[in-house]
Parts: sequence; C-alpha cells; structure tokens
Amino acid sequence: MNNLVTGRGGVAYEYRLGRTEVTTAQWMEFYNAFIGRAPFLTIPFRWGAVDRGPGASPRFSLSRTIPDAGLLPVSGPSWRTSAMFCNWLHNDKRTDLDAVMNGAYDVSTFGSSNQVFTDQAAHHPGARYWIPTLDEWIKGAYYDPNHGGMGIGGWWWRSVNGSNTPLIYGPPGQGQANADFDLPDGGHYRIPLGAYPDTVSPWGMLDVAGATREWLESIRTVGGIPYRQFKGSHWTSGSGGGDLIYGVGDDFPSVPDLFTGFRVAAAVPSPSVYLGVFLGLGALSARRPCRR
Repeated sequence: MNNLVTGRGGVAYEYRLGRTEVTTAQWMEFYNAFIGRAPFLTIPFRWGAVDRGPGASPRFSLSRTIPDAGLLPVSGPSWRTSAMFCNWLHNDKRTDLDAVMNGAYDVSTFGSSNQVFTDQAAHHPGARYWIPTLDEWIKGAYYDPNHGGMGIGGWWWRSVNGSNTPLIYGPPGQGQANADFDLPDGGHYRIPLGAYPDTVSPWGMLDVAGATREWLESIRTVGGIPYRQFKGSHWTSGSGGGDLIYGVGDDFPSVPDLFTGFRVAAAVPSPSVYLGVFLGLGALSARRPCRR
C-alpha cells in the first residue's frame, strides 16, 4: 500500500454510487440547459453528442452515426463543472441558473489565489448528490462484504471485479475493460458504458476500470498546493496501475482533461430524480469496519 490509501475506506454512513460514469444522455440534458448561461461549463472532449450550432434548439443532440451514443462516457468535464452537475441533480434538475450555483457545492467559492484553489472543500452535509470521496470510491470498488465468506468482509486490491486477478483489457467479448488498447478510427472511444457486464465490483459498480478515470471530491496537497484526486484506469492507460487500489492521481479542479470523467454519489434513499442510475446497486453499508 502507500500513504494515499493506507487506512482509507472507512465510511460511517450509508450511501450510493452510480452504476456507471455519467453518460452522454445525462450530460447533454444538463449542458443544453446551461450552455452560455453558467460559469465553469467546460465542453466535453469526447462524448456521443454533436453540436448543432449556436442558433439550434437544443444546441446538442445525440450523434446519429454512433450506436448507443447516449451511453458513451463524457470525458473532459472539469471538477468544477462536475460539481455543478451535482448541484443540478440536488435541485431536481431545474433550469433556472440558481439550480447549478448551489445545492451540493457553493459555486461562489470557486476560484484561486497564488495557485491555491478556494473551492468549497467538501459537499454540504445535506447534499443529495455529490462527487464521491476517495473513501467512498475505493470502498465501492474494492471492499467485499463477503470477501472471506458470507458476512466476512475484506479487501481486493489488484482489481475491481471482486478478485485479485488483474483485468484483461480489450474490446467487449475479448477483454474485461475498455483500457490500454486501441481500435481503428478511435473505435475504443465509442464503446458504450455497460459493455462489460461481467466486470463488476462486489457492490455492483460497472465500468470502474476503463473509459474515463473518475474525479473524486478528496483533496491531496503537494508542496503546499492542493489538488482534487481522481481514480481508475482510462482508455489508453491501464498497465500503469490505475486499477490497483493505490493508483490515485490528482489535478487542479478547473482543468478539463481528455481522460477524466466522473460518477455520482447519492444519499440513501436515493432521490427519485436520478434513481435509474443507481438501480441494482445496493446501498454501501457502514455496519462493518472497513479499514485495512
């Protein structure tokens, strides 16, 4: 282990995590409502939508040339844009500007001074949706409540599918995750979320490996400069350890990145506005100790 995850993973409450990363269809609804109106909205680098032009309504629509375009992951939202998406969900997907400015995170705090960001460190205690913390994410991906037999919890640390066997990366039907391989004409970027149904964490999370790596709420400070963390492998990188439990990275919250997306965490019970994302995924319970 290392000092980024040693002793981590203990969560003293129940919560839910999205079965997959945020999809194009979900992001497109949000983006169409606030493009040109809200600050910090970064344009996705890769997703399944097309820009119909400034005068079109709606501005973005699903690509007709990509199968399952609505299920493609969204790469490139900055941490701040991701936080605004959570605000929107918290506020029942209203379309007034206030719906993205507060709820889970207070956008008025977003800024920086001398390379130190001033963003609200953690979501409001009453948030209904938020960006997962490192503890929440690694528990959902690596902790198995039946690791040592029924009701005997423990940790997998080399993989995210309830084993310590490293994943085989490759296209659906050949591999177990969309990472560390290329297809002609960038075909690996057009593999929809949910295409690897047998690669699932003990709690039911899909696509924990591959597609985009995922933003976390947690902060790591290096040389006096704070950064938001992220977790997981992505399309073109897996062998570097992204799927090991200690494979944690970080970046500045305003920076959009081709390889970074996110999934949503939610309170229990999950509010109905976004329940479909969590269907089939049991609430992660804190009834057993989770620290290694």
